[in-house]
Amino acid sequence: MKQALLSALLVTAACNTTTTPTAIGEFTSPTGMAATGAADRDVLFIANTGRDGLRALQICNALLPTDGGVNPADTCPAKENLQFIPAPIRVFAATIETGNRPLRVAGVRMERSNHSGAGVALVAGADSTVAVVDARALVDAQRVPGVTTVTLPPLDVGAQTIDVVAANPMTGLDVETAMPAGTPATAFVATQTDLVVLDVSLNASELAQTPSIRARCTLSPVVPTKLAVVPGGDQVFVADGAGDGVVVIATSSIAPGPTPLPCNMTRISAGGRSVRFISLSPHWYETVAGAPVEHPPGELLMMVLEPLNQTTPGMDLDSGGVLFAETGIFGGPRGVVPVPPFGLQETGQEPMQPLSLPGAGLTVEGTFLRAVPPSTSPVQPDLVTCPQAPCTPLYVGQPSTAPTQLFNLLAAVTATDGTTSFIDVPRRRFVNRNAYAVADDSLLVPTVDRAPAFSPVTVGSPVLTITSALEPGVAHASSWLAIWHSPIPGLDRRGGTVRQATAGSLTFTVNETSFKSWQDDPAIQFGVGDVVSFGAYGFAGDPSDPRCQAVVNGETPYRFELPITAIGPDPLTGSTVPNMLTLAVLPDTPQAPGFHPDCPVFNAAAEIRTGGAQPWLVFDGLNVKGRVQPDGTFVAHQRRFDYPRQAYSQAAPPLQANDVAFTFAITGNAPTIPKSGFTWAIGSGESMVSYRDTLTTAGFATTVYSYSSPRYRTLLFSSITGSNELLQADPFVLGSSATGVLAYR
Repeated sequence: MKQALLSALLVTAACNTTTTPTAIGEFTSPTGMAATGAADRDVLFIANTGRDGLRALQICNALLPTDGGVNPADTCPAKENLQFIPAPIRVFAATIETGNRPLRVAGVRMERSNHSGAGVALVAGADSTVAVVDARALVDAQRVPGVTTVTLPPLDVGAQTIDVVAANPMTGLDVETAMPAGTPATAFVATQTDLVVLDVSLNASELAQTPSIRARCTLSPVVPTKLAVVPGGDQVFVADGAGDGVVVIATSSIAPGPTPLPCNMTRISAGGRSVRFISLSPHWYETVAGAPVEHPPGELLMMVLEPLNQTTPGMDLDSGGVLFAETGIFGGPRGVVPVPPFGLQETGQEPMQPLSLPGAGLTVEGTFLRAVPPSTSPVQPDLVTCPQAPCTPLYVGQPSTAPTQLFNLLAAVTATDGTTSFIDVPRRRFVNRNAYAVADDSLLVPTVDRAPAFSPVTVGSPVLTITSALEPGVAHASSWLAIWHSPIPGLDRRGGTVRQATAGSLTFTVNETSFKSWQDDPAIQFGVGDVVSFGAYGFAGDPSDPRCQAVVNGETPYRFELPITAIGPDPLTGSTVPNMLTLAVLPDTPQAPGFHPDCPVFNAAAEIRTGGAQPWLVFDGLNVKGRVQPDGTFVAHQRRFDYPRQAYSQAAPPLQANDVAFTFAITGNAPTIPKSGFTWAIGSGESMVSYRDTLTTAGFATTVYSYSSPRYRTLLFSSITGSNELLQADPFVLGSSATGVLAYR
């Protein structure tokens, strides 16, 4: 048995999205988290991955009197609320050692015969065991003499654990609750090979005990990355990290027995994409044509996609993103929901594209927020009257006269830059301040933040004009370049051998290089007409040959450009791939000497540049987008990242083919200086509602956990793994400097 090693109370401090440094909590790479009940409070367990243990945050959960007084039946002291369980030396917060590099935590809620909470935390980590922590014992150890053991013997499930979830039921107010006393709770473990069903119960003395395995099935060929379960445990969802989307498994189909059978799986496609994280929707509410509509929990599935390793040339790097799908477990359609304005369950329409966070790094994980049910009288934890949906509040900050907006269903997602952002799920868009500042979409339109400017400034330089409107949700916030005779990425420094060819031409061979990749790239379109400029020269034959000395010792780097007249394999090297460029020599002119060397063979380092009919190369940041057409026009395609408009027309929905961010044209005289060109910058028109700790560098946020209780409508907890801290946010007062965002470190 492992004993609890006790640790430091963390004192919280907060401001808006900027947080104040707090007392030590000794977080080291916090990751997964989950809450469970323990007597008169809940305990939020945070996997302190770098320390092989858990932190345990106490949260008082009893109803508070609406008059602001004290509930005499509440035995959870206010001074212990939102404080870490302390060690015997009370300036330190408790560390509950699990020893298996904890990554995922599930909180299983149970109750004793007197209806008091007695939950456990199940912990999955880097070995084949599930660690078990008794939350009730952990709380009682502070006040009940003789209680010292808080961890139980781990359960070995036979293969490395990937995730663990609990199938806790819900109250009528959509808050997690415990199974009735004497009834085992259900939890699920995903290993590298199996899905394991656990029975979690109290022993005869009503103390926690190690769970038992009820049943298991094999997941192959699915490579599990995350689990999600419908309250009550009748359906479990498994994210496939190596296949397409998610598979759904009915608990009743998993047969007990010593030899597991293959899981009976139904697949929900993510359009061929692998999935790294999933979450299921709660019970949520909306008003349709004036009538209330209730949606059962588990109807919608959030899928956080794995980024693609390769992208379409000329398109933006794929950063994964978020898809929403109908699960179909209640008789409706199954699959990714359509683009707006079509309804979530409308079939026959193009599926939505992933929502992503341009400029904010990769989306990591996500969760749904509890949806506030409509009510005509104030009921805790909401304490508001809301006759009809939407009723779920979020502080948006716009308009200034009414900065809190109401939503039917919200989700929150974390990103690798440490932010946690909000999504309006039915509208399939990020919550954007600019969508609420004015009545129309005018503030959502992307902007030209820096007008196109040509450099170096010359008399009679060309002009670049943006010739179309910028499309919201497609035009990213980014810097752009259009370079005349631009070095081709990957070919800007290439060493090779130059030889005399036919009269008036040279060959330039680059060994162990094939130009085919650049030729086939539709953005770069390397080919005949592009140019080569030599930057350095070396002897390849007789160094005493005066003809070669004139080249090696007499030439100036990058003095000229030679046009490419052919691309093919070099017969002298026996190559079967195009590794040789045929170059036209440069004749002398009255203004400058040309380049037509007599040296039979020499070495050179070359810079290969764009030329010919399309001498302009266009960049979005560092990503090549394409070449300007001979008439000077360019169409900028970008990957859609959001559906931000207030309304879309069914006659012209935002389809995948409509991915034009903007167009531009270059007119006027051609430049005379290679590598000269235009720079400009585009703003996306997005102002995402999010929170982060701005006092630290970007900290790689991972798990975001939505907590609700009879006392708290919703609190969000985000593990900022890269900054060794935990952020707590109240969506209703997100802009408050007092309680909007708190930091635990």
